[in-house]
Amino acid sequence: MTMKLVKPAHQHSEQIMAYREAFLISREQPYGSCSLQHFDTIDEWLEKVKIQEKGEDLPPNRVPSTQFLSIEKGDLVGFINIRHRLTPELLVESGHIGYSVHPDERRKGYAAEQLRLSLLEAEKLGLEKVLITCDKANIGSAKTIQRVGGILENEVISPNTGEIVQRYWIEL
Repeated sequence: MTMKLVKPAHQHSEQIMAYREAFLISREQPYGSCSLQHFDTIDEWLEKVKIQEKGEDLPPNRVPSTQFLSIEKGDLVGFINIRHRLTPELLVESGHIGYSVHPDERRKGYAAEQLRLSLLEAEKLGLEKVLITCDKANIGSAKTIQRVGGILENEVISPNTGEIVQRYWIEL
């Protein structure tokens, strides 16, 4: 696998918007994408990504974060978002790293590889350990997190959805 994590840029516009469309069609949320599903234009989304990374003038419930695209052989296969710190809400649900894999690219090992690469990026940000969460029903995600070293701390009930959320820690 030759996956690279790259920062989003205009050169990826077409693939980013196709990724967004694939998630809208599948009625899934593209986790780790800085809420891509809510943006109709690439310029608006790229501006949000820039603001999130700078960490200035963020709403009270937001923290600085770094956005990456997972690129394999020139194709966008996933998204990764690394939050630089946690709020009390993020400590319960969402954690430091959010990620997704394109619906057509699942079960090919991309999730584990992008998560492994994101841990290297989290370390560069000065994080010593990261929290990654997933819904208990998402067995594939749980296995991916475990595969890269995630240790289950506990399960909590999401205040947002009422679903059971598994909380995994990874020492960097």
